This record gives sequence, structure tokens and C-alpha cells, in this order.
Amino acid sequence: MPKPNGFLKKPIKETNYPLEVSRCANCGLLQLNYVINAPEMFEHYLYMTAMSKTMNTHLRGMAKDITKRFDLKSGSSVIDVGGNDGTFLSHFKGSRIRTLNMDPAKNLKAIAAKNGVENYVSYFGEKSAKKVLKKYGPADVITGTNVFAHIDDLDDVFRGVDILLKPGGILLMEFPYLVDLVEKNEFDTIYHEHLSYFLAKPLELILARHGFEIFDLQRFTVHGGSIRLYVQRIQDKFYPISPKVEALYHEEKNLGMYKRTTYDKFARNIKSIPKGLNAVIKQLKAKNKRIIGYGASAKGNVLLNMCGLGPDDLEYIVDSTPYKQGLFTPGSHIPIVSEEYLDKDNPDYAVLFIWNFKDEVLKKQKNRFIRRGGHFIVPVPHVMII
Repeated sequence: MPKPNGFLKKPIKETNYPLEVSRCANCGLLQLNYVINAPEMFEHYLYMTAMSKTMNTHLRGMAKDITKRFDLKSGSSVIDVGGNDGTFLSHFKGSRIRTLNMDPAKNLKAIAAKNGVENYVSYFGEKSAKKVLKKYGPADVITGTNVFAHIDDLDDVFRGVDILLKPGGILLMEFPYLVDLVEKNEFDTIYHEHLSYFLAKPLELILARHGFEIFDLQRFTVHGGSIRLYVQRIQDKFYPISPKVEALYHEEKNLGMYKRTTYDKFARNIKSIPKGLNAVIKQLKAKNKRIIGYGASAKGNVLLNMCGLGPDDLEYIVDSTPYKQGLFTPGSHIPIVSEEYLDKDNPDYAVLFIWNFKDEVLKKQKNRFIRRGGHFIVPVPHVMII
């Protein structure tokens, strides 16, 4: 596969990298075998959280939840790891809670600043945590939404958390949950930026090595099914451990998440999706139907390259992110246009690559593309036409 967010200024042959997942037979952690150097993927980043109303609403709720639950007040400090364009921390504006966004994407710093969020451009780990501690002081809460799975050296991350977190402080980790990924055939969530695919139990083992424990959790539907873990130092014992934690460990085991046969079945199941999508597109093209893509996402690029689709199959892909417009998708070399272009054009079908925001897109396009007779092809968890 090419880099999942390796969008091109013009169609050229690019480097492909192995994309293969392995599972630890001892603890059950899934990780990629091949890791692309982080600067190639993260220092100029084209995904922007603010482009999704769904995520904006979700993160606003998260900000309210932790403010109330952990009694954050004027002078409290929240540090967000990999906070992208500052969307999450922008929801603390006016509260006098001190915030800092730590993210390596240099191009997103100015956007975060427009959101009223101070940025520290850096990867997160032991070294950067020491620098931030010296400059900004310790954090009451450290958050990481859809970021810990992107980091290769997890031990370095949790050493950094230990340095930067106040006594009695809280770490919040939220990420797509492997149980949902497997149950809903979300294979296109597997790509080079996502290095780890977490269950709670393997993560608990890693955390314990650094003196941390999970004391509570919540599950959400965002990104196809995510889990939020609340973490504290074992020695603090500030918050009682919820019965939900042990119950989840048992649920993971009962669902067969620690058995090889579960992943063999998953591998078989996902092969039907590219096969089914190719068949649908072939049938529609035979009827002279015009087909486009909707959402130039990393997961969409995985699917496009798995299917071997290109500009002869999909005329263009619509995306609301300004950075992506005018570029071409990696590997498949399909041009990316703005949503306004779709308003002027009248294709018959659109493959919804951002199926994780399906409800938001359908609502947005109800009186636009759909009203004009357009249909969406949703590829995951199975191919269907809306």
C-alpha cells in the first residue's frame, strides 16, 4: 500500500509499503509489522478534526464530561496529545482552564491558534514531557483521542505521561476498539498510521509496567466503535475501579478476541467486501452510470487500493478538507474536488468512503445529492446501496 494520507499534487508512481498485522500470542496485542518513519506521515497532516460535526459534538461532550467529573476549575491544566487542529481543547475556551496541544503537525499549528489553542509542536514522549513540564508545569488531565494507536514506542509514551501528570492526575485514552473492528469487518481502519489495534487487557499490561491502571471506561459509536479508558497511577488509588473494567476483560475473552480462529475468520470475511464493491461498480458502469467517491479518507485509500480502482471507475472524490482539494489519491490517482463541485454536477452514485460518518453525510446531502436522485454505496460492514 502507499501511505494512506500520501495525497499527490499530480499522478506519479509512489512508494508502496508492506501492510501486515501480527498478533502477540501471549498478550493479544495486534500491531503492524512494518512501521513507516513518523515524520513522513505526521509532520504535514491533512486530516482536520473540525471538518466533522460528529467529532466536534463528541469532543465537546468529552470536554464537559471531564470538567465536571474531575472538578476542573480556573488554573487546572489539560494537555492533549496529538490534538490535531485544537478542536477538543477549543471547547475549554472561557473556562480559564489552562490547555496545551502537543502535536507534530507543523501545518496545523496556525489552525489551532485560530481556535484559541496554544500549540507545542512535538511528538509526545519522555523527552518532550520533560520540556513541557519545565515550561508549562504538570497536567491535571492528559488526553489522547485517536492518537495512542499511532505511536510506535508505547513505553516512551507512558514514561512521558508519568513525568507530566500531577499526583492524582488522570490520563484519558480514546481509540477505535478492536472488538468493533473485527465484528463489523472494519478492515479499512487498518493502515500505516494505525500501528496498534487495542483490546483493554493487553493495554492494561503495558500500563501496569509504568505504574498505571484502568479504573473506568466508556464505549462510543464514533469511528465505527471506540472505547475511552480512564487511567490513574496505581499508587494513587484516587478513584475506585469500576466493575465495568473486569467485565470488559471477561467479555473480550468470551468473544474469542484472544483466539487465532477469530482472526482467521475475520481475514476470510473481509475478502468479500472488495469483491462485492468491484462487482457493483462493474454492473453500474455497464449501465453507463456515473460513479464518484465521497470522502478522501485514509480508510478510503486502503479500500481503493485493495479493489484496484482508479479514475476510470470513479470520476472524482468529494472532500470538505481544503488541504486535500486539487490533489490526487495515493495509489489510485483519483482527483479530489470540493463539495460545491458535487452541487453543480449530477453523478448517479457515490461510494461513501467515510462510512464512519454515514449519518452526518446522509443528513447533509438529503436535500442536495440524494434529492437529485443520487445514491450512496456504503462498503462497510458490507456493500449496500442507499
